[in-house]
Amino acid sequence: MDVINVGLIGAGTVGSGVIRVLNENRGIIEERLGARIEIKRIADIDLERKRPVEIPRALFTTNAWEVIEDRSIPIVIELIGGTTVAKDLILGAMRNKKHVVTANKALLALHGREIFEAASEEGVEIGFEASVAGGIPIIRVIREGYVANRILSIYGIINGTSNYILSKMSEDGREFNEVLNQAQDEGYAEADPSLDIDGVDAAHKLSILIMLSFGTLIDFGKIHVEGIRNITPLDISFADEFGYKIKLLAIAKGESGGIEARVHPTLVEKGTPLADVSGAFNAIYIIGDAVGPNMLYGMGAGMMPTASAVVSDIVQIARNIIAHESSYSSLPKSFQQRNSTLSRLVPMSKIATKYYLRFQVEDRPGVLGKIAGSLGKNNISIESVIQKGRHIGGEVPVVIMTHEAKERDLMSALEEINKFPVIKGNSVFIRIEDLS
Repeated sequence: MDVINVGLIGAGTVGSGVIRVLNENRGIIEERLGARIEIKRIADIDLERKRPVEIPRALFTTNAWEVIEDRSIPIVIELIGGTTVAKDLILGAMRNKKHVVTANKALLALHGREIFEAASEEGVEIGFEASVAGGIPIIRVIREGYVANRILSIYGIINGTSNYILSKMSEDGREFNEVLNQAQDEGYAEADPSLDIDGVDAAHKLSILIMLSFGTLIDFGKIHVEGIRNITPLDISFADEFGYKIKLLAIAKGESGGIEARVHPTLVEKGTPLADVSGAFNAIYIIGDAVGPNMLYGMGAGMMPTASAVVSDIVQIARNIIAHESSYSSLPKSFQQRNSTLSRLVPMSKIATKYYLRFQVEDRPGVLGKIAGSLGKNNISIESVIQKGRHIGGEVPVVIMTHEAKERDLMSALEEINKFPVIKGNSVFIRIEDLS
């Protein structure tokens, strides 16, 4: 039986999961591949840490270049994360004619052009199934399952931490900071959760989905990104009254004038597939011109789901090695061509959606009419209104759902409304997406 050696850089949580999958499912993998996958060398800076799997000490080194420069290793797995050392190691592996498997979404989002061009120039493959949505095989589905489709739009719940927090806030009526602390205690959130709760992690993943779905490069820095820090139980409660749930969505749409690329809290109608995704689960809702709407759902993170995706890439590359084939199917369309250019992103000012608006106002006659007048003057029509309480001389919330409007018109209206003396504090707006 053929033996394919692999080298692992980074034996943390996911790295340990990869070792466990390769060990525990060795027989299944060998049967399906027709070859044995052996871990030849493991590089990690901490040789003493406790791991959830037994690893022979002889496999370890603290020098990652020993893995990269080992001529008997054709596949290198990078699982250290980050965008500096990891980048150098991946490019070094490719220069040594090694195929690479990575889960590093930040690196691909920020330096994808350089990484993919290097893979193409060196004639090696890069597998990155684990970079988006953990164990959900979204990369392979887009690349192969939807190959006959023009992708029209993508809506993704692709950050489990944020979805867990919003789900708990919705279920328990608790404040954001309280639920975040619980998520950290239960291991759903990092000690520094900024990348997750500020939407950056979801934006990293969205940029990869765009490369694959639309066959184009984008400037990551121009993706519109908002997080969930400002979501309150009050807004969750009002959304529920209107028949919606609030989700952090990563959204991409192919438009004639460019590509919409945005991450932000979004109202999603209850009873639609994405609205029912709760806890730390992920889901990607894709609409293709031939296949129509599809949704993939599952665990978006964690040791074993992510390890499953990493091993799937290892096996796919191993198949090509055994067959003596050079496959570039792992590369986005842009990198199978020369001189790829950045595609234009549609500015947020030109985005058109429905909106949820909440104003804290003095409870006096004529306030709603004043707000409605400003909205109407800016081409925004009202679909429905909730006005709570009657506390003459006090403050009450006024909540409005609009029909579809341009974002630039909404910003103009809110700038005007926020200056009204009867408005207390800045208004709140959350975009609405119709997925029915």
